[in-house]
Amino acid sequence: METDYPKTDTEHQTSTTSDSEENSWESVSGLPCHLSVALPVTGFKVRNLLELEIETVVDTRCNTNNPVPVWVNAVRIGEAEFDVLGTRLAIRINELG
Repeated sequence: METDYPKTDTEHQTSTTSDSEENSWESVSGLPCHLSVALPVTGFKVRNLLELEIETVVDTRCNTNNPVPVWVNAVRIGEAEFDVLGTRLAIRINELG
């Protein structure tokens, strides 16, 4: 019976050498993380923040072709660009590191 629990050190040691890097990520692949994208919003005030509601559109006055920083658990992992996915605005990560 398989579980979703991370592998133990013993299980990692029995992995083949070619799979060792992939298996090291497998042990944490199910952990939750917080992904965020930083957008510069010129002239945004606390008043604007307090007025935000679900589905509010905020004009960033940013060019959608400009790269935006991407953060995972408060660590910058790279840059992304905006992309349209159906009717939603998405990001496409184009640089890691």
